[in-house]
Amino acid sequence: MKRALVIDPDPMEQHRVSQILVNLWPQIDLTTATGIRDGHARLGRHMPGLLVTDFYLPDGSGLELIEQTLTLYPEAARVLITRHDDDAHILAALRHGIDGYILKDQSDAGIKRLLAGIGKGEPGLSPEITRQILRRFHRQAIRDGADEETLRASVGTVGLTRREVEVLKLLSQGWDRHRVGEALAIRPSTVAGHIKAIYLKLNVSTRAEATLAAVKMGLVNLES
Repeated sequence: MKRALVIDPDPMEQHRVSQILVNLWPQIDLTTATGIRDGHARLGRHMPGLLVTDFYLPDGSGLELIEQTLTLYPEAARVLITRHDDDAHILAALRHGIDGYILKDQSDAGIKRLLAGIGKGEPGLSPEITRQILRRFHRQAIRDGADEETLRASVGTVGLTRREVEVLKLLSQGWDRHRVGEALAIRPSTVAGHIKAIYLKLNVSTRAEATLAAVKMGLVNLES
């Protein structure tokens, strides 16, 4: 990771995240801001490889900056670090195509691990957020009266191969491509190829969206 922009109105949280990023990537070109206006100005001049923002800022929502980054720098990773863990906030964030949703109450080590994974193109969801997503879609599937056979039939509809289904199930459990490769006895580069195919067939662009699709198709076993 060469460049990052961290936006948080709390100086202590801003410093905390900044230190984690510097520990991960000592040579990183790091820029900080406290709000929307300042963040917009920095995005306009400074292409980040990573945007980290809180959900609520003094002059608006961090989702505005997520949208701007997606438009200006679509290859940049977009991450929310926040204290909000309810369905409404999570779904709003996912609709904006985030690459990570991290809770501030996680330890520095936990945040560092997730940011390191995001830097390698891996999913960046706090464990609590993953469980919340899975439970929500499990409840939705029950409300819709979608039985397991109907859900699994959708796998064939989108044309996933048996191997792609295996990869998707493991990715949905938060595994990175190296661990998936070890489990399936294939190279990480091969896993990356399967991931690209999965994204294309499911019409998604992030691992969070792929996880949601796996839930909808009944590929993930949910724990209550």
